[in-house]
Amino acid sequence: MDTRRVTSEAPFPIAIFARAPVAGAAKTRLIPRLGAGGAAALHARLVEHTLQQALAAALGEVTLWCAPDETHPFFAQCAARFGVRLRAQQGDDLGARMLFAFADAQGPLIVIGADCPMLGPDHLRQANSTLRAGADAVFCPAEDGGYGLIGLARPQASLFENMAWGMDAVMAETRTRLRALGLAWRETSPVWDVDRPEDLDRLTAFPHLLAPRLDPAKFRDPRVTAKGERRARVELHALETLWINTGTLCNIACMHCYIESSPRNDRLEYISAREAAAYLDEIARDRLPVKLIGFTGGEPFMNRDLRAMLEDALSRGFDALVLTNTMKPMQQAREWLLDLHTRYGARLKLRVSLDHFDKSWHERERGVETFAPTIAGLRWLSENGFALDVAGRLFSGEREQDLRAGYAALFAREGIAVDAHDPVALMLFPEMDADVDVPEITESCWGILHKSPRDVMCATSRMVVKRKGAQAPAVLACTLLAYDERFELGRTLREASSAVALNHPHCAKFCVLGGAACSR
Repeated sequence: MDTRRVTSEAPFPIAIFARAPVAGAAKTRLIPRLGAGGAAALHARLVEHTLQQALAAALGEVTLWCAPDETHPFFAQCAARFGVRLRAQQGDDLGARMLFAFADAQGPLIVIGADCPMLGPDHLRQANSTLRAGADAVFCPAEDGGYGLIGLARPQASLFENMAWGMDAVMAETRTRLRALGLAWRETSPVWDVDRPEDLDRLTAFPHLLAPRLDPAKFRDPRVTAKGERRARVELHALETLWINTGTLCNIACMHCYIESSPRNDRLEYISAREAAAYLDEIARDRLPVKLIGFTGGEPFMNRDLRAMLEDALSRGFDALVLTNTMKPMQQAREWLLDLHTRYGARLKLRVSLDHFDKSWHERERGVETFAPTIAGLRWLSENGFALDVAGRLFSGEREQDLRAGYAALFAREGIAVDAHDPVALMLFPEMDADVDVPEITESCWGILHKSPRDVMCATSRMVVKRKGAQAPAVLACTLLAYDERFELGRTLREASSAVALNHPHCAKFCVLGGAACSR
């Protein structure tokens, strides 16, 4: 028995084991219900969902261990989208492949599969805490007799050798071996996996996993749709709102963040007050009709130049809006926020992200122990008379009127001065997944939908970002498309005044069909 204990304070890394989503080879037992292509598509969704959960846990490095190797294009897409490292699985069976990963880690490691959708950030944080507390191992048993998570303080070859993988006695046999080795272990609550046709009926709690995948022919050509119709374009009617992305680093990692902000994602660097001022100078020089300067991220209060940028914008006569989760970074800015509020009043507004009025739903998206600090921050802003509104999400399946009633009850109970029935004071944004099928917007859609191009966000706004390693900021068409280079319009506001082709799923679901806008 190895009696050494974990001493490092760093969070432990996570390894995700996944096979390539090859039709006919992935999720073969689901083919009778879904077809070969449908089963492979579901497998790909499960891998993406698992990556989101692992990153939302905000622990150590997340690595995707690929089979048969890391060369499949899907894995390259995952690496680019989620910023994870790829490794090829090594070994003749599942046990040998897991043992190789544990040995390669040279320290504690948490390994999960990609077919347990209910295995979330809380399970991963609990596993990390269990190993930190001195356990040799931690498991998340699966209802089928195996396990969906294994964490080890150090490699234990006996747990993997000569095991009948895929049978219903894997967890029971593992417990027998743990006792024989004299190891201390803990188990979390069990999870279920998606392996048999009857398991599909349990996915109603995860509708995005079964939603039709986006036709790969869509949103390719900026001029025409997949059907050959003329794609809708939006002219810049008048630049009324300029968004400044302060950087993608955030104090938390949400499950479905629109731009995948997290404590480790620095794909957009902190923009400086000097760089932001150059755009305010351009607005003044060219007499642009900008009224509002919005600050988004990430968590804007993590950027040390936010105070200077707000002072600059407000002193020039602009209104300013800051998007925040009101947690520790904002709490640390209370003194200077009060000073700005005293001098500029309602021209400084804060929009608080509160994904749901129910603690469990909010924390399902944003992680444990995030609800109470956000409510405390909201209450502080309200008590001190700040202009504020709230941004929620339409992801719980409830009717909008019921959601607004729930928020109203919460605000009344907490003494928060926000009118939940006002669609501007409480904005409820649609849930988005760029991989879910959505109609393309054509020129004829404006008449069919009784909408105008001027109703779309890019008719009146642009966003400034600073890409990691870039020499200068760039101007984008939209706050939601931070990484799609097709929507990078230039370095200056003048260069970014060209029309925007609605050539992304978010253009359809969020702006046109969803009717949402960040700056209302």
